[in-house]
Amino acid sequence: MIVDDDRDLVDALCELIGLCTDWTAIGAYGPSDAIAQAGETAPDAILLDMEMEGVDGFDTARRLDMAAGQRHPTLIALTGNDRLRDVALHDGRFTASILKPADLTGLLKLLEKVSPAH
Repeated sequence: MIVDDDRDLVDALCELIGLCTDWTAIGAYGPSDAIAQAGETAPDAILLDMEMEGVDGFDTARRLDMAAGQRHPTLIALTGNDRLRDVALHDGRFTASILKPADLTGLLKLLEKVSPAH
């Protein structure tokens, strides 16, 4: 699942991930949409924008974790802020943190690494 308030970014990443990997990428256009979908779809991994309009990514991560129930998806922070990227790297909930604009090759390698098939 890709969570961001930038619809174009979400749609583009979903399409690229779908074309370049075996992952089925679904998009969520903000925290509320993501939390609802996480409860329904139980995603294996979530790319989470850390700075959506008026929303803290760390609070959203906590709420996503609660919505996922027993399943704990791999959380990957997505941000354009160097400081938030570093904070997310040291937060125990996030497996990785990617700086926007995302390097597609690096993102695909990361998704391969966290794939449930591995």
